[in-house]
Amino acid sequence: MPVYKIAGMNVKMNPKYKTLKTQSEAYICDEENIDFELYISDEFLNEQQKENPHLTLDDCEYIFYGSLFYEKCLDYNCFLLHSSAVAKDNNAYLFSASSGTGKSTHTSLWLKNFEDAFIINDDKPAIKIEDDGIYVYGTPFSGKTDQNKNVKVPLKSICILERGIENKIEKVKASDAVLPILNQTIRPEDKMANLMALVIETLKNTNVYRLYCNISDEAAMLSFSTMSKGEI
Repeated sequence: MPVYKIAGMNVKMNPKYKTLKTQSEAYICDEENIDFELYISDEFLNEQQKENPHLTLDDCEYIFYGSLFYEKCLDYNCFLLHSSAVAKDNNAYLFSASSGTGKSTHTSLWLKNFEDAFIINDDKPAIKIEDDGIYVYGTPFSGKTDQNKNVKVPLKSICILERGIENKIEKVKASDAVLPILNQTIRPEDKMANLMALVIETLKNTNVYRLYCNISDEAAMLSFSTMSKGEI
């Protein structure tokens, strides 16, 4: 069974369908030591596909392997944040919001305006607390797009994104950011203590902002200039 290095962890899994196979190719490795294995039975996938006829078996494999991976992550100082993660100058910036708010639209403005910017993961980056800092990792699980890279980038800032007529950014207290962050991650009942500890530690050591924005280039300029300097 193939082994993949995802978010610094050696993961054994055997994808059968195109999407997960293709998006995992960049993460394959030759490690022998395994941190954990991901396995979902054909019976489970068939049941899920029958219950969700709008999904293919390919879709089901991709979705449920992603969910299982992020549950396992919580045992390794790592958690998912539903966000679009963009990197610039070796710093990671995460824009988090509910689906349809415009996360990907905003980070695409970074790509347009900053030549060295790139997407780490467009929907489900992993945040991992390590001995020397907090890092954002790309993973094969990036929602509806294939925008993900097998990279590790230091976390600079998190931004809660909201639509606005005019562009405005403000700093958010760590205590006020806990609930919005929890609302944008998975919350397994048996691992809530792990999750809470990881979220609180991340917020204690990371600037968090709220950005009200439109889809102008100025929105990207404002968010970068503020978040990169740690202003407000």
